[in-house]
Amino acid sequence: MKKQFKLIISSALLSIVFMAGYALSMEGHDMDKSDKIGDLIHESVIDGYVLSYYFMDLRDKKTTDHGSDTTKDTHDMDKMEMDKPHHIMLYIMDNDHHTILKGKVGFIIKDADNNRQKEMGMFMSNGFGTTADMKKKGSYTIFTKIVLENKVLKDSFKYEIN
Repeated sequence: MKKQFKLIISSALLSIVFMAGYALSMEGHDMDKSDKIGDLIHESVIDGYVLSYYFMDLRDKKTTDHGSDTTKDTHDMDKMEMDKPHHIMLYIMDNDHHTILKGKVGFIIKDADNNRQKEMGMFMSNGFGTTADMKKKGSYTIFTKIVLENKVLKDSFKYEIN
């Protein structure tokens, strides 16, 4: 009976050690997508870096009036925010699946008529975000330039607004 008890305890402890080791090895893998802002619209791999782009139309969201429990459309937001109601987030991971938290990100967004918007990404929510005016339906080309400590990455893709 003592032998069986020792065997069970040893197996349980060994299992705990293996599970803890596995959890620690997965720590930098960013597998939980729930912390990302918006909907995934594009992913690229450039020089081993994974670039994940997320998009959100702020006009589709509801906001709570601070003085009451009612919600209202964001059409009631101030004019400055509505000039650029679209939010683009870029999340960057390196070869080892570690999130890149330092760098500079620039966006150029061109519509079908070649109108250009230049925006700098701001660090937020473990990514780099910016706002843009993509109210006009059609195809947009999004160019990014990412300046990291010792590397410059460039990417572009098309995104359709329906």
